[in-house]
Amino acid sequence: MPTRGLPRHRAVTAPAVAVGAALALACVPLTASPALAAPAPAASLVHDRGELWFKAAPGQANRLTVSAKIVERTEWEADYVLTFNDRYAITLAAKECTYPQPADRTVAECAVPIPMNSDDTDIYDVGLGDGNDTVTIAAADSAYATIHGGAGDDVLLGNRSVVLQGEDGDDRIDGGGGVWGLGSFGGRGDDVLGDCSYACHGGADDDTLTGGAESDGLYGDSGDDVLRGRAGADALHGGKGDDRLYGEDGDDRLYGNSGDDVLYGGSGRDTLSGGPGRDRLHQN
Repeated sequence: MPTRGLPRHRAVTAPAVAVGAALALACVPLTASPALAAPAPAASLVHDRGELWFKAAPGQANRLTVSAKIVERTEWEADYVLTFNDRYAITLAAKECTYPQPADRTVAECAVPIPMNSDDTDIYDVGLGDGNDTVTIAAADSAYATIHGGAGDDVLLGNRSVVLQGEDGDDRIDGGGGVWGLGSFGGRGDDVLGDCSYACHGGADDDTLTGGAESDGLYGDSGDDVLRGRAGADALHGGKGDDRLYGEDGDDRLYGNSGDDVLYGGSGRDTLSGGPGRDRLHQN
């Protein structure tokens, strides 16, 4: 007589379901742990070719400000104390540089001795590399320097003590002067140069140059450029291309050079020379 109990075919049902559930659980995909974000690259303060350099890291879009003050050490010795403030951390590879606040690595100070020949040498240099960068030099600073914008559409805001070089990209440059009065250089790209001191060079492509309150030399170089002398006895050189030159105030000299140029003397006793091409000259 067979023993009473669960039917034989039901005896295997529960284990089968359990095995199926186990397999389903085993097939649930594991969620990957989020990858740790790579630390942002740091800029650096280093010595290169005998001078202090601020060098941006690749891929940075810097927002750098630089200020300088003179601190006397003895009756005959003094330092420029330079403050570099950026949006990125700055590594220090120059012994004269420190962090004013150790917890904040985006601000660094460097005490650079003022050399006896400080009238003919740079105190520091800045290389911004690639990226759309902005650098601001405090208006009252007297420390000579050269600023290199590098690739990208940069904004260089300087004064009469620094040479500003936009280099590649469509740059905006205000100011410029430096040790030898080299001024500012747009480089390749459609650049806008303003408040030029001493000399401003547009470089390649179509540039706009505006002089300052003194007697300036504006050079459009190649491209279809617009040059405005503003105040002072200015010398405007259009260079290659179809240029427009405006002497404005002062006794100016305007040279269209090659191309079909338009020259406007403005007020003052101006000298206008169109050069090769079909030019139009207007004294006032």
